[in-house]
Amino acid sequence: MNRSKLLYYAAIGWTLAIFIGCSLPGDGLSYEITNRDKLIHVSIFLIFGYLWRMLGYRAIVVLLAGAIYGYLIEVWQGVMPINRSYDLYDALADTIGTILGIALAELMKRITSPKTHM
Repeated sequence: MNRSKLLYYAAIGWTLAIFIGCSLPGDGLSYEITNRDKLIHVSIFLIFGYLWRMLGYRAIVVLLAGAIYGYLIEVWQGVMPINRSYDLYDALADTIGTILGIALAELMKRITSPKTHM
């Protein structure tokens, strides 16, 4: 399996895993609803942004996708009877994570790209 196909499956899988994880009932969640919750959101969407940007999607497309996806998940949590709630700050943390993931992908691309000497 080539690298781009593996990255594609990882990005799709991660995107689905985010949705599944955010759709689980909130009854048994063990972490406190504190800044740690926001750090979890940032971390999850950092990986989202990194994977999709490494696939070659334009940064603005990945950013918009991450921001909209994070917001829609919050809406989903607010309307579904899963003992979760809508939190705009979670969506903001998702957007920040996406931005950091895009930045990390850009850094990795620069580090790993062949250098041209003149």
